[in-house]
Amino acid sequence: MLCLLAACLLLTLPLSAQSTAIPVWQGVVRQVSGQPVAGATVELALQDNRRATTTKADGSFSFVNIQPGRYLLTVRARGRAASVPLPIDLSSAQGVAALTLTDENVLSIPGKPPPSDSGTKPAATGGEQLSSQSVSELPLNKRDISQLLLLAAGTMTDSNGATNFTQQFAINGQRGVEAAFAMDGADISDPEMGGATFTNFNVDAVQEIQSSSGWMPAEIGRGASGFTNIITRSGSSGFHGSVFEFVRNSAFDARNYFDHPSIAEPGRIPPFRRNEFGFTNGGPVVLPHLYDGRGKTFYFGQYQGFRQVLGTTQVLPMPTASERAGFDTVTYADGSTDTLTVPVNPQIAAVLARYPMPNNPMGTYQARTYAAPSKVATDADQFSIRLDQKLGEKGQFFARFNFDNLTGPTTNPDQTTIDPSFGVQYVDRQRNVVFTYTRTVSPRFLWESSLSITRTTPSFPTPNRTDPALKFNDGLYEAFNSAAGSVMSSFGNLFQARQNFTWTTKRHALKAGAEVRLNRDTTYFGISPNGEYDFGGGTVYSPIFIPSMSGTHDVQPGDPLPDTLSSLLIGYPYSYTVAVAPPYFSNGAHIGPAAINRNNFTVYAQDTWKLSERFVLDYGLRYEVYSPISERAHRTSSFLDVHPPAGVSQQYLINPQPGYRFGWNGWGPRVQLDWRATSRLHIHAGGGITVIPPNIWQDNFLTGSTPFAVYPRVNTAKNGPIRYGFQITPAQLPRVYTPAGQDIFASSDTKKVPANTVMDVDRYQKDMAALSPDHQLSLLNISAVDRHFGNGFLQTWTLGAERRFGGLTADAAYVGTASYRLPRISYPNGYPGAEPAFAPYTQFDASGAVSGGFGFEQVITDNSHSSYHALQTSLSGTAGHGGPGIQASYTWSKSLDDTSTVTGGTGSTGAVTIPSPQNPFDTHPEKGPSTFDTAHAFTLSLAQDLHAESLGFLHPVSRKVTAGWEMLSISTITSGAPFTVYSGIQQTGVGTYGADRPDQIAKPHLSTTHSATRPREDYFGEGTNNASFFHIPTGIAGGTGPNSGRFGTLGRNTFRGPAYYDFDFAFIKDTPFGHRRSGAELMDLQFRSELFNLFNIVNMGLPANTIKGSGFGEISKTAGTSRQIQFSLKLIY
Repeated sequence: MLCLLAACLLLTLPLSAQSTAIPVWQGVVRQVSGQPVAGATVELALQDNRRATTTKADGSFSFVNIQPGRYLLTVRARGRAASVPLPIDLSSAQGVAALTLTDENVLSIPGKPPPSDSGTKPAATGGEQLSSQSVSELPLNKRDISQLLLLAAGTMTDSNGATNFTQQFAINGQRGVEAAFAMDGADISDPEMGGATFTNFNVDAVQEIQSSSGWMPAEIGRGASGFTNIITRSGSSGFHGSVFEFVRNSAFDARNYFDHPSIAEPGRIPPFRRNEFGFTNGGPVVLPHLYDGRGKTFYFGQYQGFRQVLGTTQVLPMPTASERAGFDTVTYADGSTDTLTVPVNPQIAAVLARYPMPNNPMGTYQARTYAAPSKVATDADQFSIRLDQKLGEKGQFFARFNFDNLTGPTTNPDQTTIDPSFGVQYVDRQRNVVFTYTRTVSPRFLWESSLSITRTTPSFPTPNRTDPALKFNDGLYEAFNSAAGSVMSSFGNLFQARQNFTWTTKRHALKAGAEVRLNRDTTYFGISPNGEYDFGGGTVYSPIFIPSMSGTHDVQPGDPLPDTLSSLLIGYPYSYTVAVAPPYFSNGAHIGPAAINRNNFTVYAQDTWKLSERFVLDYGLRYEVYSPISERAHRTSSFLDVHPPAGVSQQYLINPQPGYRFGWNGWGPRVQLDWRATSRLHIHAGGGITVIPPNIWQDNFLTGSTPFAVYPRVNTAKNGPIRYGFQITPAQLPRVYTPAGQDIFASSDTKKVPANTVMDVDRYQKDMAALSPDHQLSLLNISAVDRHFGNGFLQTWTLGAERRFGGLTADAAYVGTASYRLPRISYPNGYPGAEPAFAPYTQFDASGAVSGGFGFEQVITDNSHSSYHALQTSLSGTAGHGGPGIQASYTWSKSLDDTSTVTGGTGSTGAVTIPSPQNPFDTHPEKGPSTFDTAHAFTLSLAQDLHAESLGFLHPVSRKVTAGWEMLSISTITSGAPFTVYSGIQQTGVGTYGADRPDQIAKPHLSTTHSATRPREDYFGEGTNNASFFHIPTGIAGGTGPNSGRFGTLGRNTFRGPAYYDFDFAFIKDTPFGHRRSGAELMDLQFRSELFNLFNIVNMGLPANTIKGSGFGEISKTAGTSRQIQFSLKLIY
């Protein structure tokens, strides 16, 4: 890559002389009161080249034919001078600069243009405005521009198991899928999954990032809790660009805390190699002897490559040698222990042999601990090209195309420590194209038309299509091939057309428009098509005699097994499930196909009304209509009525029309009043309603389910055990009939199936049992969407004040939100293994064995809700007397909900997040802190010119060495994330889905402080006795289920993980080379040294939170990296 950099340097040297000057840079100088400053001298300095001009009576000034560069700006007025301490970037065309001169001799440059005569443009009450200089210079790990959103108050990462594959942000207490993103006004949110795309966009090609949250004007919708618009750079400022390379290497880094326990590789840091390289280039389009586009046609292009191999430290529970030999030490309810000698199933022995042996008996999982690095490779290549064309005096055309190929990372590096073929790799091919035409009809009226297309292909392929999964619901061991050949592929296409009109008068700034968004997507989905055996969580009955060493705890045939390990060793899981499609539908990598459509139509109008010199009213109305999700080949299924009247059976429909109701109530009013109490103080209050449309990926349970991809599930019973090796194959799937005996797919053309055709589910299950070798009845896992499902709604209200102090602006606001009719999964037929009293739609015989009816049902409904209250404060601007540029925010908040996401997972080691309620028939006890709730969050970014050339003792040193040094930093401090403690066993007759919670009987002292008696990873502090703080209520009088228990009294998300601290710094040295005829610098060579987590603070992750699992209460992963150092060279010309 260094060779590439050198070659690009040589190629750009002769071209840089062609750089053209900026035709004009103009602005206005005002006092804080808003009065113009006449007769002031405005001076620009670039090295020894200085230019000056004088402001007119209205405070305006202008410079013509400025050579691009980074200038020091000074204003001299009334015998005093004020300077901006950091150079300003004049490498591209600028709007009118508004300079504010304070009484404290501080000069500030706000990020927004000065107010028009109609009042200020409506702006959100939260968020950040970041210039191209901020974006390109702040220390960003992986140069990921989305990380800049965390600088805004009220913005948190939606993590802790609730993310939806792409990087997502919880803004003002809302789920990550509700954050919307655009580039140059065109939507770039993932069409299927939500979240941002193009997050690795070259930061050197970014002109500005506009981030909005809280109260937002009516032109912003799409269910956005926050809206981020990335403005890309154009070539209108003359020939300019950059060439760069960033280098990372583990040789520069500190050791991760969990690298130390690795006995397999003592003293070694996992390998880490990263190279980021690329270029930007822009200017007028000039084709010698063919076309001269100077002043009217401009281009800007960029490319960025990314190559990384990251060694991730994995700390996992693996079976010990004695456990592989069949020795199972059990702790019984009375506190006694005994060892069972379990005959090991030969097939299970072969599986256990593929696990690596534990290598750190003193680690998090005691004798089961295995610690080793797992390499994760990520490659990315992205480029874009932008064209701007002036069409006469009034027209402007703009076009841009983005291309981004992402391969990696491996999303489950814990699995590749067992077998590389178990890995799941993220692959995405992102494309975006936008065309925009703007016409300025008159100085007070303009209109804009825009068309954009976004395509994304997030897929998660896994190479292993044979080995089934062995999962442990209590976290006994790391799962074996947890992917089990799962298929998750989405090919999303979003077509967006926008039309906007803007009028301005002396007191009004009106804007109105319409928008059409068409989703045309294709997905493939199948969970565990290799088959999945689940151990733990429910009761398994022994088919054989198992002796104990003491002779007092022998297990007789028919007795319940005492733990998960004994169930594993004999090869009898609690349940078996698989994704399988009949032979006349696609299987393999194309299982569960769906061709999805959704349409959205929106109109809006808004006005900024200047009521008086002190009051400005922003108001507007937005109306959005979203059609229900549909499938082009009619491959959908759902219930006619999830909760039919008493005595009426459920009916399962093929091709339900509509899939759910059409929502016509998409009104979104917005209103805000701004009061300029004094020349320095603004007070604002506002509120609004936003429509939240269903997420096409998470909330779509209409497609990819029975009978197109069948999910039979077999649960063990006393008279019906499941043996490891049991399988259900496509050949065992019968035809699909109506209750009248008609073959629904007789023609094999799904489009010919009439709307609302009823499927005879009971017959299908019994026919499948007849085709099975052991004739065991397998009830289907049924997915559906409630027919009453629809849009959600977000209410937002704010009250805040903004005060200027010299060159700084402070803001404090109360922000409240409430969301209702949010999606969640309901379970109308209980959990797997539910008894007759809790499974109203399942049929049982006299002995209690399942004989027919419906099995496990998962239905998307919209009865979830959330609330958020916060004090959000911020401080931005430039400190006086040459102080740093500052951007700080602090948020004190509380986010409550009854579930923070729709889908989740179980069977993992470490901390797990289960979105399902403990009691599926009563969700009220689930209300608690959101999984992304962060009570306290503080961020601070600083930028300081070090002025090393002004230090007296450095005067003998050449200015080439001492000048141009700058320090930047981003600091983040947050309180810990919440987590829930689960019991890990089935407590009641409702069945088991991993969500059972215990009673808390003592208060643990949660800490990551190291002591002689307590390692810092022991978060609960009692090591192997961490479970003593809780009681699992089983074996009680009146209890239900095989363990005669009840639900625990412990709430959801009642504990908090460790706090998080991160301090990132960048040191930049700019060295100019050469001069143009005007005296401006020819080019600038920039050296950067970036230190992430400079102080090498160990930020612990969340602990293992399943009582019956391995290492309960102990932490096995860090929440952030150790100190990492990055170096780079950039040539700016």
